[in-house]
Amino acid sequence: MMRVPTNAFGPGSRQDFALYFEGESCVRVQSIDDIVAWLLDCEYVTDADLFDRRDFWQHPSVFEQLRRGDCEDFALWAWRKLAEIGMDAEFYVGRVACGGEPDVDRQHAWVVYRVNRTDFLVEPAARNRQQMIRPLADVKDDYVPHFAVNRRFDTCAFVGCVLDSYRDKQRRLRFTGRS
Repeated sequence: MMRVPTNAFGPGSRQDFALYFEGESCVRVQSIDDIVAWLLDCEYVTDADLFDRRDFWQHPSVFEQLRRGDCEDFALWAWRKLAEIGMDAEFYVGRVACGGEPDVDRQHAWVVYRVNRTDFLVEPAARNRQQMIRPLADVKDDYVPHFAVNRRFDTCAFVGCVLDSYRDKQRRLRFTGRS
């Protein structure tokens, strides 16, 4: 655990995390199943297509109105809702492997929550419940966390941010032919 500046979470992270919990929510949920059902009716759309911006993090109340967004928007909403129903949940950003191919990955946001000392990964933009909620132990090799924030707004940094920074630097050097 350490203080991580808000903007380290990504270019679209511009406000204090507590602000994502402010304001009235129009969506009432009482269970994880309610959260999953609501998210399954939302549409994944890139920030470039939706806002003509590279990265923009919607407030959960705006996401509720639009019902469209990218991984951060889905994850911020799910994080808030899990906290509202009393779950010990954390919002994460980092990298996820795509299709099991180690060289194909992308920046991503997800949520982790705990029940009876078992961690579950929430892939909020997934299109079915089986992919949306999975034991973290089953998928942890595909996710490289950089930063996380819990429901008390305590932040953490992970070694993944350092390792990925080094990996990206090495890729750029190979591409430019410099050493």
